[in-house]
Amino acid sequence: MNDDQFARGLGIASIAIGLSEIVFPRRLEKAMGLHNGVNTGILRVMGVREILQGIDILTHEDPAPGIYARVAGDMLDTALLGIAATKTRRPGSFASIFTMVMGIGVLDMLCAGRLAKNKLSWRQKLMEKVRL
Repeated sequence: MNDDQFARGLGIASIAIGLSEIVFPRRLEKAMGLHNGVNTGILRVMGVREILQGIDILTHEDPAPGIYARVAGDMLDTALLGIAATKTRRPGSFASIFTMVMGIGVLDMLCAGRLAKNKLSWRQKLMEKVRL
C-alpha cells in the first residue's frame, strides 16, 4: 500500500467514524459509560469534524493537509476522552473505546510522518528550480 492509498483509507475511516458520531451519539455515550444525554452535542460536532476531514483527504490531490488535520483532531479527542474518563461509569468499556481511538491516532501519525518524509521542503523545490 502506498502513502496515498494509506491516506485515502484513513479518509474513508474518518467519514465512517463521523457518521457514527452523528447518527448514534447516545449509543456511543452509553458505551463510554456517560449515558446522561449531555455529551451528544459534543459527539455530533466531533462527527462533523471527522466527516469534513475525511472529505478533505478524499477530494484533494495532496492528502497531507487533511491527515495533519486528523492528527490535530486526535489531540482534541485525547483531551476530551481524558475528561470523560473521570466521569465514566463503565471503565472497562471506556478503556476499549479509548484504545480504539488511540490506535487510529497512531495510524494517523504514521501516515502523517510518511507523507511529510516524502515531501520536498520549499527550499528544496526552489533549489531544483534554480538548477534548471
